[in-house]
Amino acid sequence: MSPDPAPGDRLTPPPPRDAGAAPASVAGTSCDAPLLRRARADDVEQLVALTQAAYRGEGGWTTEAHLVGGARTDGDEVRAMLEDPSISLIVAEEGATLHGCCYTHREPADEHGIVRAELGLFAVAPSAQGRGLGGRLLEAQAAALRADGVDVLMIRVLQSRPELHAWYLRRGFVPVGRSVPFPGNPAELKVAGLGMDVMERELHPARD
Repeated sequence: MSPDPAPGDRLTPPPPRDAGAAPASVAGTSCDAPLLRRARADDVEQLVALTQAAYRGEGGWTTEAHLVGGARTDGDEVRAMLEDPSISLIVAEEGATLHGCCYTHREPADEHGIVRAELGLFAVAPSAQGRGLGGRLLEAQAAALRADGVDVLMIRVLQSRPELHAWYLRRGFVPVGRSVPFPGNPAELKVAGLGMDVMERELHPARD
C-alpha cells in the first residue's frame, strides 16, 4: 500500500471510504473520485506501465499502437521529470493503484510576456477510460497553472488521431496551424512522416 500523501502533495480530498466495499481491482475499480496528487519517486514503475498500456497497449481508445511502436517512456525519463522544478507531474490514485497521470512543463515567458506550459505524458489506464478521469486531470493542471500565472496551455497531438483532436477541441484547445516533428525515434513510426499538431488553450479570459 502506498503511504498517504503529505498535505502539500494532495490535490483533491480523498474519496469517502466504504468500510463494507470489496477491495478495488485494476479491472473493476470505480474512478469516479480518485485522489489526485503529485507524483513521487516510488510511483515510477507504475507510471511507466500505465503510460505504456495507454499509448501502446490494446483495449483503450487512446492507444497509438497502430501508429507508433517502442516504449512510450522509461524510468529514467520519469525520474528526470520528478527532479525538474519546471515540471508538475500528477497522478490519479485509487488505493495503491495509479489510474492516470499527466505533466505540465512551464516555459519561460516569450518576447510578448506570454507564459506557456506544455501538457504531456497524459495517460489514463484502459480499464479506467470513459469515466471522466482524463478531464479531471486536465482541469486540475489547468487550475494550478492559472493560479500560478501561466497564460496558455499547449499540447502536441499525434497526427492521424482525429478522435484525440476532437477531445481537445471540446475542452477549449484550438489548432494553431503549426506542426512539429515526432519527438521520438522516427524508426518507431509505423506511418512514415507523422508529426505532431500543436494545439493551445488560453487559461485566462480575454480582457477588453
